[in-house]
Amino acid sequence: MKNIKSILTFFLILNFVNIYANKDRIEAPQSFKFIFKNNEVIILKSTDIRLKKYCDEIVSRKRKIIEAQLRYKTGEIITAKYDGKNWSCLKIRYKNKERNVPKNILRKITQIHFSTLNLIWSSDNEIAFNSSYFLMDFEVGTVKYFNKLPNLNLLFEDSMFFGNKKFSKCTLQKQVGENATQIFAF
Repeated sequence: MKNIKSILTFFLILNFVNIYANKDRIEAPQSFKFIFKNNEVIILKSTDIRLKKYCDEIVSRKRKIIEAQLRYKTGEIITAKYDGKNWSCLKIRYKNKERNVPKNILRKITQIHFSTLNLIWSSDNEIAFNSSYFLMDFEVGTVKYFNKLPNLNLLFEDSMFFGNKKFSKCTLQKQVGENATQIFAF
C-alpha cells in the first residue's frame, strides 16, 4: 500500500510539472503611443485611467488615428498604421528583427482594441522572438456576441528549415453561447 501511495504521488507531481511547463506566457502592453490625424500625440501607461476612453474613441472613429505604438516589458514594439480607410501596417519589432502581418489579412481587420493587444508565446523563453511561435491576440470589431467581442489571433511560427518566424495563420474566436466559443479561419 505504501508503494502505491508513493507511485501515485510521483505521477501526480509529474502531472503538475507537465501542466506548468506547457503554459504560455502572456504579456500586455506597458505603454501606448497614439498619433492622430490632427498631429496630436498621446502617450499613456497601461495603468492610465484615460486609456479606455482613448481606445473607445479610436474604435468608434471619434478620434482619427494614423499610428499606434505599443511597447512591452520584454522589449517588443507593435506598430499599427491606419490610412484613414484601412490598416496599412501591423508589425512587431524586437531589436533588429521585424515581422509584418500580410496585407490581405490587414484589409479584413476593421477595428483594433489596442488595450487588449497581448503577446502570447511559450513560457520556455523570456522573449517572444526567441520562442518557436508567438501570437498577437486582441479584440476586434464593435459587435458583441453573448456580451463579448471577437478575438483575433495572429500566429507567427518558425519556418521548417530556417528557424525564421513567418506569419502562419489568422483565426477569429467568437462567443457562440454563454459557455461556448468557436474558432474560424480569418
